Formats: sequence, structure tokens, C-alpha cells
Amino acid sequence: MDTQPRPERPPIFTSFTPTPELDTVAYDRMAREVRSLLGIDLSQYKPAQVWRRVNGFASARGLPDADTLVKKAREDAGLRQAFLDMLTINVSEFFRNPEAWEAMTSQYLKPLLLGRLPIRIWSAGCSLGYEPFTIAMLCREIAPQTPVHILATDLDETILARARKALYAENQMAGVSPARRAHFFRKVDAGWEANSELQSMITWRRHDLLRDPYEKPFEIICCRNVVIYFTEAAKTDLYSRFCESLRPNGILFLGATESIPNPRSVGLTPAGLTFYQRR
Repeated sequence: MDTQPRPERPPIFTSFTPTPELDTVAYDRMAREVRSLLGIDLSQYKPAQVWRRVNGFASARGLPDADTLVKKAREDAGLRQAFLDMLTINVSEFFRNPEAWEAMTSQYLKPLLLGRLPIRIWSAGCSLGYEPFTIAMLCREIAPQTPVHILATDLDETILARARKALYAENQMAGVSPARRAHFFRKVDAGWEANSELQSMITWRRHDLLRDPYEKPFEIICCRNVVIYFTEAAKTDLYSRFCESLRPNGILFLGATESIPNPRSVGLTPAGLTFYQRR
């Protein structure tokens, strides 16, 4: 698996300016504005964590508070997009946490693909498309002829529009080895474009995990580092719905630091670090 250095991540708001304590009145006001402005329902997010991130985001841009941030975001399309990206956590890369992808490949993906039956995989919260293209590359390396359909969904339609272009700048390709670049991408003026075979494996769709119906069935669902700011009740409901969307023995693949406290209550059983299996 690739061991090249990962690209630098955006800073995680480490300003020394103290973050104000949660002001429930101001938070509710901000949540209403965010729903109107960005279409995001914060009622199932953890208020204290969202408040900390929003105020850190505002402070990093020289704004005094959340109210000012929302007002400026209404007037400034670039700030509005950055605000949306922050709330939907659009930070990722190809082959993020390589050891987890190694485990996924050897334990689950390879056995499925070598069965030569069509398989369906859902990348939930796909951001700029790093994850679905990572899956597509692995599938074609293991079994070039096995039919694979990858559903890639995200709440942010602007991010999805960028993902559909399948274009990545040089600094976004750090996780892709030279051999994979040569095999799966072509060099263009804008950077690197995923080849038509990979693109044909992926269907892109806007989807709100908290509000929209879930498709089914899938052999694998990847939802990595997407729901960390959801309330515990929202997570429990989401994991239960993921379970219902999996085939029996299907696999839910979470982020490296994520876990389900009581997986059996939602129909899942631990199947290794960051993996859960439908019972």
C-alpha cells in the first residue's frame, strides 16, 4: 500500500483566543440561520462541539462571533462555501489511513471481488471523491472484470460537482503512487484526471444522511470521519439505518478513531478495528 507523505491538512483552529462558552440562545439563532443559508439541520449535531468549531472558524477569519460570520457568509459566496465545507468536514485524501485500507482489501474486498459476483459499495460523505476513487482503484487492481457499482453521496452539491469532474491537482495526488497514476489517471493541464473506467464505476448523488431515505442493499458501506459531530442519538439511528442497507454479513467501514459503543443494539457486530458486520 502507498506510503508516500500525506498532504498537509487545513489547520484545526488552534487559536489562543478563548472559545466562548455555549450560548444556547445564540446557538439556536445560528442554527436557524444555517438551515436557511446552507440547508443544514444542526438539531442532530452536538451543540458544544459545533459552537466551538464555528467560533474557531470565525476567529480564524477575523470575525468576532457566529452572528457576524453568518451575516458575512450571506454576502460572500467564498466565505459561505468555506463555512459549508467546515460544517460538513470536507477534508480527505486518497488512501487515507493506509493500514485501514490494507485491512479492508485483504479481509473483505478481495474475497468479495474474487467471487466474481456484482457488488455494490456506498461511499457516504464522499467529499471531493477521494474515497470512491480509492475504492474503484482497489477493485480494479484485485479483479479487473468483476462488476462493481459505487454510490458516492454527499450533502454538499458544490463539492459533488467538483468530484464529478474527476480532476485533482498535483498536491491532491500525494496518496497515489506513480504506478497508480500511470494506470488510473492521465495528466492534463489542470492536474490529473481519473480514467473513464474508474469514472464509469461511480454514481454521484446528493444525499442527507439525517433526512433522506437510504438505498439498499450494499456489500460494503464506507462512512469515515463524517458523523463525529452528530449527537449520540443521531449516530445510533444512522448506524441502524446503515445496518438495514447492508446485505447479511455486509461490512460497515468507519474512520480510524470512530467506534460504535453498543453495536449489537443496531444489528452490527465488531469485525476488526473500524469494521462492523451485519449479523
